[in-house]
Amino acid sequence: MRKLIGFLVIAAFLTGLGFGSADMAQAAAAPKYKWKLQSANPAGAPQIELLNRWSNSIYAMSGERLKIEILAAGAIVNAFEILDGVNKGIIEAGQWWTHYSMGKNPAGSLFSSPVGGAGSGLDLMNHLSWYFNGGGRDLYVDYYQKIVKTDVMPFLFAPDGPEAFGWTKTIPKTLNDFLKMRFRMSAGLSSDVLKDMGGIPVNLSGDEVIPAAERGVIDGVEWINTASDVKMGLQDVFKNYSIQGLHQAIGIMDIMINGKAWRALPADIQKIVEVACTQSIIEGILYFVEENAKALQIVIDKGVTIYDAPPGYSEAFIKSAKKVLAQFEQKDPFFKKVLESQREYAKLVVPFTKETNKLGQLIAGAAETD
Repeated sequence: MRKLIGFLVIAAFLTGLGFGSADMAQAAAAPKYKWKLQSANPAGAPQIELLNRWSNSIYAMSGERLKIEILAAGAIVNAFEILDGVNKGIIEAGQWWTHYSMGKNPAGSLFSSPVGGAGSGLDLMNHLSWYFNGGGRDLYVDYYQKIVKTDVMPFLFAPDGPEAFGWTKTIPKTLNDFLKMRFRMSAGLSSDVLKDMGGIPVNLSGDEVIPAAERGVIDGVEWINTASDVKMGLQDVFKNYSIQGLHQAIGIMDIMINGKAWRALPADIQKIVEVACTQSIIEGILYFVEENAKALQIVIDKGVTIYDAPPGYSEAFIKSAKKVLAQFEQKDPFFKKVLESQREYAKLVVPFTKETNKLGQLIAGAAETD
């Protein structure tokens, strides 16, 4: 009897809101969709937290019609096979970074983690503005659908950059000190640039980094950001750390959705997914402001020395970055098209950004850090 009364009260309440029995029946009868999304990040990584928030938002906003299960790296396919897995429908969705697809086309690096701001001067906010307002979104979709030729609907997802300069066993006092180090660097343009500078890039996966450091195979390492690095435990292996890296000063994740699964969604749920991805960009930026700040304090408490990148590093890196980018630009028409689009947008936004960066330093000067 109590259950019946409770049901009648709820039904009367919903009817008063204009949500009567017919609407309730229609909602109950609406098709339900269940997806699996595999990430390139391990379980417990900050990025997994953001994916779960995104999934929960979509579930709530869709009236529980779309449920997306978030899986960690390796759950179904290899991290570097996520795009192929999504394209083939092995998984309905995946999360990685566009530059993971550089083996298919080098332009992938220009969307998620352009070296040195792609040599154009774009910072993270400028880059996102280019994506939303400067034609970047259309080029991004073309990359996945026309250039790489996959049946997916891609979205940029929560930024997790900038990536730090990295961790070292000794502090490089000069640029030459740094270039002598066997330095773990992500494969692709970042390694190409370091090699052009005269450095020694060593390409290792995440699970190889700490064992390699402990065996003395590498002298330094870049991974992701401070929060992610602390989760990995790099502060327990290295005692020197610098945030001022240019190899991936912009870092933005991707979500890719299988084309057939995407087209099966009604228009309103498609829009919900799109809006949730856009919202994730704001959430990711704000999330990592706090998480990186907390992680930096952990690093300091561990007795790690925070140092500035060696003199001459930025000039040498940007010079080599422009050289490497020019080489790819000459070889690949689409790479050139994306790069030219970014350069043109930079002409508009970078001058203003330079002035606001000065203001940011003035504001920071008011902080009481003692």
